[in-house]
Amino acid sequence: MKKLLYGLLTLVILIGSAYAVAAGPGPGGPGGPGGPLIGRLLSLKLTEAQKHDVAVLLKNNRQAFQSAMEATREAFGSMRDVMRNDPGNEQLVRQASRKVAAAGEELAVLRGKVEAQALAMLTSEQRKQWQEAEAGMGPRAKERFDAGRELVDTWIDTHAGQDS
Repeated sequence: MKKLLYGLLTLVILIGSAYAVAAGPGPGGPGGPGGPLIGRLLSLKLTEAQKHDVAVLLKNNRQAFQSAMEATREAFGSMRDVMRNDPGNEQLVRQASRKVAAAGEELAVLRGKVEAQALAMLTSEQRKQWQEAEAGMGPRAKERFDAGRELVDTWIDTHAGQDS
């Protein structure tokens, strides 16, 4: 039973992480490999001056993003350790969960600040295109999250049988 609980909690954490990754910046912060910020910026046909300004903005925040991502990785690592070693210890699980939440909050605030500064560098037409691209991200992230949840539900239904 303990292994089952650990496995399911790990799966839930992984699904939650996948959702966070889909909704937030990729590894290395905005513009990192797979980061949606840089992908959206590239689709806006920035002028050379805008490219320079955005690059300077990202460069100036690169270390902050690296630190925030490392703090997030460490928090998830601590949560994983708690779930591996003492998943029934509610106090430790809650402490680890709060650290994950705090790290995620810091990363989100940093991303919001940088994104706001990047948006200020765009023309009104580019901001409109940005908003249209942003609107399309929500459904994709929801689809990924729902697909993960469906996998968990299918696994439960397959292995739990008729037990209630």
